[in-house]
Amino acid sequence: MRLTSRHSGFAQQGLGLVELMVGITIGLIVAAGASLIAVNQITEHRRLMLETQVQQDLRAAADLLQQDMRRAGFRGEAQLGVWEPASGVGTPLEVPAKLATANLYAPLIRSDDDRARALEYRYARGTLGEYSGGAELSSNEYFGIKWDKVKGTLYLQLGKKDDQPNWQPITDPETVEIVDFDIQVSDQQIPLGEFCDSPCTAAGCPAQGVRLVEFKIRGRAKHDGAVTRTLTGAERIRADAMTGACP
Repeated sequence: MRLTSRHSGFAQQGLGLVELMVGITIGLIVAAGASLIAVNQITEHRRLMLETQVQQDLRAAADLLQQDMRRAGFRGEAQLGVWEPASGVGTPLEVPAKLATANLYAPLIRSDDDRARALEYRYARGTLGEYSGGAELSSNEYFGIKWDKVKGTLYLQLGKKDDQPNWQPITDPETVEIVDFDIQVSDQQIPLGEFCDSPCTAAGCPAQGVRLVEFKIRGRAKHDGAVTRTLTGAERIRADAMTGACP
């Protein structure tokens, strides 16, 4: 018997080894590219979220600082800082002149050492609109701002407790680390001697101290040291420091 073979329109079924390897390689390249894009997007999104969180934390801290600082020097009874002339002279109802008294709330005290940098100030806190007059400061009239260099945290002082400063944190060290906090106080002295009955130009004449506090806060994300933000601000102390007296 004679065997013969016929080749008529042979159709290939399935893939060969070479085609399969090429397909797998192309698929891996596409998957790697897609994965790289996804990873980059996730990384950028995480960085953006950290930057936003750090910026918001710094802004919230700056708002608290400015809100508290603008009260510095407030004594509650401004009339105590003004000389009051005598009245009813020569009559049974004569009231002697009253000298102006120093404002115990006026000083701004800046300190800096290896552990902390701080600005301390005072302002009167009355009860139902009544103030002590500033003859003596109460324990709830001591305030301030402090940067703990070791913990990387900003604090506000809210009075004293057991005769010790009551520092309360206003930044979360688990979220943002404060790596720098610079605070500067400028004091512009405006002479007021020309307003005396007899013009005064010597030392000890009255003067008005206009004070401006400028600060800069630099924070770093706790979970990514490459994410840093810096915020600057300034606040004019509304209660000016009055010094000297007319002759």
